[in-house]
Parts: sequence; C-alpha cells; structure tokens
Amino acid sequence: MHLLFLSRPAPGHLYPTLRLAEELGARGHRVTFASSDPYLDEQAEAGVRPIRFGRNERRLLETSMLGVVDAVVADPRTAAVATDLARAWDVPLLVAGENLPSSPYGWPHERAYESYVFSIPGTRGTVHNTWRRHGERPVLLVDGPPIGPLVRAFGETPWQVVVSDTELPHADVFLTDGRLAAVSAGLRAGVPMVLAPTTAEEVAHAERVAALGVGTVVTALGDTHAEELRDVVEHLRFDEPTRITAQWLRELVTAEGAPARAADRVTELLATPPLTQAA
Repeated sequence: MHLLFLSRPAPGHLYPTLRLAEELGARGHRVTFASSDPYLDEQAEAGVRPIRFGRNERRLLETSMLGVVDAVVADPRTAAVATDLARAWDVPLLVAGENLPSSPYGWPHERAYESYVFSIPGTRGTVHNTWRRHGERPVLLVDGPPIGPLVRAFGETPWQVVVSDTELPHADVFLTDGRLAAVSAGLRAGVPMVLAPTTAEEVAHAERVAALGVGTVVTALGDTHAEELRDVVEHLRFDEPTRITAQWLRELVTAEGAPARAADRVTELLATPPLTQAA
C-alpha cells in the first residue's frame, strides 16, 4: 500500500512518527513522509520518501508527486488537515501519537481518536533537548503548574528545578498538572509524579496515576505548604516500591509503542473495514 504520513515538528522530537514510517517502509509498503520546512530530515531509511509541504499541508491536494494514496497516517498536530485529505481521496485515516493507548492496566489514555496508534518517537531529530543534569543534585522537572510555590519550596535546597517536559530522562521526580500529554510522558520515562490537577479531566488522570502506584496527588499548589510539598517530592525520590513500579510500567509502555508493535497496529486497523475516521 501507499501510505502518506503527515508530521509536524514536536517539542523535543522532530518527527513523532518517523520510526513508525520507517518500520512500515521496511515491511514493503510505499511510504511518503511529508513534513514542514525547514525541518525535514532527508536521511530517512530506505522505503520512505520524504517531501516538504511548506507551511500549508493542504497543498498536498494539489501536487502530482503523490500518485494514488491508500491511507493517511497523521500526528495529532496534522489530524484536522489529514481528515480533509482522507475525505477528498476517500481513503482511511489513522492518527499516530505519543499519548498512551487504552490498556488493561488502566492508565490514562487517548480518547479523541478511534483509529489511534501509539508510537514512541526515537532519539533522531531532537531539536529542543539540550539540557543535561549538572553534578549529583536531584532534578525536579515541572510542566504545567505555576512555579511560584516552587521558588519558595525549593529555592534554597539541593534540588534543581527545571521547567520543561522534554528533560524527563534526567528527572528524579516530575511535577505536573495531570494533562494527558504530561502523564503519558511521565509513564513513558518511568519517572514518579506529583500531580496538581485543576480540571475534572486532570483530576481523573491524576487519580489513575496514583492508583497505578507511581504518583501522589496534591491540592492546589498555592494551598500546599512548602514543607509539605518538599516531603512529597523527597518521598517519591527515595520510595523504592514507587520507583520499581514506575520502571515496570515504563517497560510495558515502551513495548507497546515500539515501531514493530505500532506497525502491527496500523496493519490491523487497515485490515478491519470499515475503518473509523478521526473524531
């Protein structure tokens, strides 16, 4: 089959779906990988033809370079345009992303797309991940919550507080608000989490992470005393059952999102008519 991949650069990774495209190309499919200027990596492996769509993905409708397309695989950032392309060509659409899929383990999972493929990006194409741990100081990674309470809680401690979500491999503890993208990243990295949710959806995600045994839910950070927050973070840093469980889940997640498994999922979805389009 001829598969058209659409992918935009993502924080920390140039192409979230490039490894999946290359796996499908290695299996004999014809794969065209379309991304935006100036980021396209022209060193894709054999079986994958890269093309640029500039700043407007809809230009792909006007090009004669593609030929007949049998299915479109998009990342969430291009899903809306990909839906239009798939409808115009009357072909199936799949969305491949970094958020976790549904699982018997009950972790928070992607619900926006019925035809969804979980794919972990590789280390190629890293664009925003230049920070590295300095010395032996512990690292608290923060993504989401206001950082004011952190200045008071950790300003004069050995902790390095890093505000980002792309440095997770270097973190000892992850403080986040419970957004799906954030908790998916935390589970992929195997890092214990402190969760400070503010919406009903974030609360549900945070409670699931806590039930898995890899996180602690706190109230609004403004109402959490500095000493209490430090105690929670220090506990997660050293608590052996939490760290063992986090690494066990990381192994499960890594296996689920590996290129071979993700490619199997694409094959399964395309072989199951009628294929549901993105919601």
